[in-house]
Amino acid sequence: MRNRNLLVEIILALSLAVATAQAASTTIPAGATISVRVTDTIDSKLNHTGDTFRAAVDAPLMVNGKVVVPQGAEAIGRVTEITPSGRLRGRPVIGVELTALNFEGKSVAIRTSAYQEGGSSRGRQTAKIAGGSTVLGAIIGAVAGVPWVGTGVGAAAGMVVQTVRGPEQVRLPAETLLVFTLQSPLPVE
Repeated sequence: MRNRNLLVEIILALSLAVATAQAASTTIPAGATISVRVTDTIDSKLNHTGDTFRAAVDAPLMVNGKVVVPQGAEAIGRVTEITPSGRLRGRPVIGVELTALNFEGKSVAIRTSAYQEGGSSRGRQTAKIAGGSTVLGAIIGAVAGVPWVGTGVGAAAGMVVQTVRGPEQVRLPAETLLVFTLQSPLPVE
């Protein structure tokens, strides 16, 4: 009888150990989306490729109806690309990705898709401003009796305006919602 009780205790202990191990090892599948709100402003004028930023998980990550990463968990990210626009042409771009999630006293490295935010093209803006000022210059020149001079002066004025305005910047202000896709499965204990 004593051996039988010992055998039952061993079986129960093993069952509990297996159940605990299964519960402790959950995997978030690749392709899962992670939505975060940026807590640090990211700016194409101030930040550089390789800079880190912080964000907060906006919605809990769940597997089989169980919360694996809670809402509000800290997310750490990295700036992957900063492409400034030129004074007269080019499109500014910021690229970011997540690198880690911090929750329940642990930090878990992750690999996500990149998120990109771009500004408007400076070439198109330059063409519009230079074109508009050229037309305006031609009208003023025609009234003054020298349309070709007015056209040249108008075009030059448009280029000066764009040069003085300087390059456009792109910003991801604090509280901006970003959505990433997990690129590889993420085991979470």
